[in-house]
Amino acid sequence: MSDNKKAMSDNKKAMSENEKAMSDNKKMISEDKEAISEDKKLVNEYREGMRDQESDTSANSPQISELDKQFSHWQSAYKDATPSVDTGSLIKEIKSARFKLKLKGAVDLLLGLAVSVWCLTLVLFEPLSTYQFLLFMVLTPIPAAFGAWGYWVRQKQWKVQTLDVQSMLAFKQNQLKQQLHYWKISLYGCLALWCGLLALAVFNVLMFNAFTLWGTQLLINSVVVYIVYRRYKKLNADLPSALKKIEDMK
Repeated sequence: MSDNKKAMSDNKKAMSENEKAMSDNKKMISEDKEAISEDKKLVNEYREGMRDQESDTSANSPQISELDKQFSHWQSAYKDATPSVDTGSLIKEIKSARFKLKLKGAVDLLLGLAVSVWCLTLVLFEPLSTYQFLLFMVLTPIPAAFGAWGYWVRQKQWKVQTLDVQSMLAFKQNQLKQQLHYWKISLYGCLALWCGLLALAVFNVLMFNAFTLWGTQLLINSVVVYIVYRRYKKLNADLPSALKKIEDMK
């Protein structure tokens, strides 16, 4: 009997533990259901957020499309307004310009030396009056000095290094400015020589009645002065547009 009572007590105890375990299982299942419910709630909130975002994107898409069109229009307008640079042609122009500068520099120097030698020959070997002697003495170094100056200016230009398009464009700009400066100084030099010849012609006409010779020389020199003046005026008028054209290529 005692053993039966003990067995029944153990069975009751085991049943109590089983009921407790079942209660714990129910509690865990309830917690799992709550977690699942929370997950479903988060998923629903995420889906609502995605729908709102898609709605905002759809509403803003016309505005974005309009901005893209405007940007494309700006790009097209910029390309149309920006002239393309033919690098090969530009290199050929630079080489040709350098050759011309070398040739002009050599011509300036040789002509200046020739005129100075001629004036010096008159001073040394021609019978001149005191006034003529002084005048030719003053005029003798001017052509040679002018020729040397012209050669130096040309030399500075053709020795400029041009390694890229920007440097070549800068070379062209500097060449145009130096060209105008050269013809400006040439005009002043020709005017100075013309004034000297005028004084010499007046003196010889009054003193020796040598009107034909000195009048012819003065006329020839006047034509030279006029040609140099017209060249300077043309270059001065064309310079702003030429510089702007090169500036637009940069």
